Amino acid sequence: MNRTPWPDFSVVRFPSRLRRSSRPSRRSLLTVAASAMVVMFFGHRNAFASNQGKPQKMDEQQFWAIINAAKTAAGNDVEARPSALGVQLSSLDLKDIQKFQRSYDELILRSNRWDLWGAAYVMNGGCSDDGFRYFRDWLISEGQEVFERALSNPDSLAELQRRYDFGLESFGYVALQTYAAKGGGELERDFSGEMTMPSGKEWSELELPALFPKLAAKYLER
Repeated sequence: MNRTPWPDFSVVRFPSRLRRSSRPSRRSLLTVAASAMVVMFFGHRNAFASNQGKPQKMDEQQFWAIINAAKTAAGNDVEARPSALGVQLSSLDLKDIQKFQRSYDELILRSNRWDLWGAAYVMNGGCSDDGFRYFRDWLISEGQEVFERALSNPDSLAELQRRYDFGLESFGYVALQTYAAKGGGELERDFSGEMTMPSGKEWSELELPALFPKLAAKYLER
């Protein structure tokens, strides 16, 4: 697929930490998908299980209450949210941790969208495929209101306080680690959010300022 050439940002530029290698491409996405398929073939075939065989999701209100409790406990320290979430999950039984993970995986899939990737690209000065996954981990950690508003209008993320990096990789591992620590072994996962192409319309870098004017005004160097 032909891509728009790397533009000359003589008027509007991304932050200096932007690297060309951070541009998402279909090749990188397909590589991730292929890798996930290999992993699943050798130990995670449950991702292809029928809907009947998948674990149940946690009640939505309970799920977000856990997320919000972790966010509140962490205060202004975003990096403390994973450990705070671990405290919350450690009080649950194994079945409920599994339900939590099922709900989490579904949100990762829901937010696998080109428009959100574009917002992440502007906010982080570039965003690889891995970086986009970690961006979604961070977005979930912000709570239901921020998450749903971002899905409705990614440009609304301009209202949040600036950070150097909008990503929180370790937040996505907490349920797995807690489940194992409580003697549950390997937590069942749904890898749909890791394997599928983003939904929506793909963008080019030149389009981003117009697509996200509020984010562009806040994060792009002029």
